[in-house]
Amino acid sequence: MTVSYNLDVSSASIFSFLRLQLRWKGSIWKYLLKELVMFVIAFGVVSSIYRSNLIIGENTRKIWDNFAALFDQTMEFIPLTFMLGFFVTIIVRRWNDIFANLGWVDNTAITIANYIRGTDDRTRMIRRNVIRYMVLTQVLVFRDISLQVRRRFPTLESIVSAGFMLEHEKEALCNVACKYSKYFVPIQWSTGLLVDARAEGKIAADLLMNEIGKNIIEFRKGLALLSNYDWVPIPLAYPQVVFLAVRSYFFMALIARQSVLLDGKEPEQPSILYPTVPFVMSVLQFIFVVGWMKVAESMINPLGEDDDDFECNFLLDRNLAIGLTIVDDCYNQIPSVEKDMFWCSDVEPLYSVDTAMIPKNPQIGSAANYEVKQDEEEVMMMPHMDDVDIYDFESTNHLIPRKTFSVISIQRPFGSRASLASRKRSMMFDQLRGRMAKKQNKNNMFQNSASQSTLHYNFESQAPSEINLSTLEMSAPKRKTSTGKLGSTNVAEEQHKLSAEVLPIVLEEDEEKSRMLEKDRNKFG
Repeated sequence: MTVSYNLDVSSASIFSFLRLQLRWKGSIWKYLLKELVMFVIAFGVVSSIYRSNLIIGENTRKIWDNFAALFDQTMEFIPLTFMLGFFVTIIVRRWNDIFANLGWVDNTAITIANYIRGTDDRTRMIRRNVIRYMVLTQVLVFRDISLQVRRRFPTLESIVSAGFMLEHEKEALCNVACKYSKYFVPIQWSTGLLVDARAEGKIAADLLMNEIGKNIIEFRKGLALLSNYDWVPIPLAYPQVVFLAVRSYFFMALIARQSVLLDGKEPEQPSILYPTVPFVMSVLQFIFVVGWMKVAESMINPLGEDDDDFECNFLLDRNLAIGLTIVDDCYNQIPSVEKDMFWCSDVEPLYSVDTAMIPKNPQIGSAANYEVKQDEEEVMMMPHMDDVDIYDFESTNHLIPRKTFSVISIQRPFGSRASLASRKRSMMFDQLRGRMAKKQNKNNMFQNSASQSTLHYNFESQAPSEINLSTLEMSAPKRKTSTGKLGSTNVAEEQHKLSAEVLPIVLEEDEEKSRMLEKDRNKFG
């Protein structure tokens, strides 16, 4: 009884919208027609009484207007949007859970067909009976929670005549001394057959038997969840208060939407069209709000007989037919292994003429098409320098990274070595000098600490390529010696460490620059 309309909305267009609105089965018009006609008739009757001078007088009409204004102001006290939104959310969540646990035997059937091996009649009967017992459990559950299945199988004899159960199995089911539901009996028969098949060597390993058993138990869990949803519905008070609130709102609207007042006064130029405005807006509001409520009403029990309820009888027939086909008719029916048509060629599947020219949108990262600026010819790569590295004077290795400097050419296949030396030297010292200038205001907090030192660079008067190591000065705060007197740290030792780091870089860059100049002199000399 499910209404399918996906083909009508396969493309987004105004015609698809119109086709969707003109559907009748399962539509909002079918759910609303009776109540909408009743509301329109009631609105017309009340409007005739209000505007008839023969029924009510002018004074009575003024009193009506006052009540109408009060109703119109206080109708917002009923939180229809909040109540309906929360109610529909709960209903849709339950609907999704019920649909997800209806039960499909495909996975279990495929597992059985591959794990229970054999072509003799005994093995075939085991495979077929395991599937049939699973579907029989589904029949027993559905006939207790779905009216459409109950009408199809009113008695156990009808299940036998339909082929889901044999006569001796019905007697065995009836002989089970249990006053509660006997849904577990066919499942127990299925797992018992698995144990027999393992004992007879038809299942190669216990692990394979456990895998089939897990699928059967998962199938039973889904059916148990359906039974629980049917046993414990949404508390009755909730749908009652929602339905009562919606209908009470529109009952008050019959009185509040009759008078035509603008800021509490009648229009200066009366028109016969003015009374139609509140009527039209009330009808539209009725369609939207009551239609929203009708959607929730139809989804409370999706196993019923409404147009949009689940096709439970179809699912039972489908599971039995598909399951038996997988475990018996298609057992061990594997095509011969041959080379495919793309064996020695590019994988380019063909399209029909209608779809070959439709553009495709391949899966490409959003930043994959980023292009580097045209004016950039090289990219310099260097280690990241944290703020703490500027003040870490215990080891000068953090100040001047030596190892991983690299320049990557973008426009040319090979980068310039002279450019590498120049960029490395300028960027390294300029960055250190700039960061030290930014941190100048924070030096006071380190001067008061006996465990920190302050490093001063005198780079301001010289270019980075003309730096002299003698301009790098280091001063440290005085510390107490072992005799208790204040003394200074070994500045020469710290300066030596810094020189050991800076000197190889400077010498290497100057040597490279001299080599390039000599090469150019020989070329043009």
